[in-house]
Amino acid sequence: MIDLTSIDNETLLARGQYATVRGAHEDAKRNLAVLSGQFSTASAQVLRYMQPDGDAQPDMHAVRALLTAMRDGVGHIEQCVSEIEGLAAQRAALKSAAWGRK
Repeated sequence: MIDLTSIDNETLLARGQYATVRGAHEDAKRNLAVLSGQFSTASAQVLRYMQPDGDAQPDMHAVRALLTAMRDGVGHIEQCVSEIEGLAAQRAALKSAAWGRK
């Protein structure tokens, strides 16, 4: 058992901040994995639509819809990457105050 009274309030506050930012950082990385998977799936679907059986014409309505979704997806991926970058920097800045030895 940890005696929390033996840890100064500044350190406890820094650890709480660090844990909060770390949690958000992990959530953002999981979100990026989902977005990347969606993009990968959509690109495979475009390829499949563009290679119809026999002499059939590709379903261009479906392809255009997928391409639009992929463009939107790239925007979401860019936002997520920026969020992860910011959270990583914030986490690094808090680490010393939270876990540095005094």
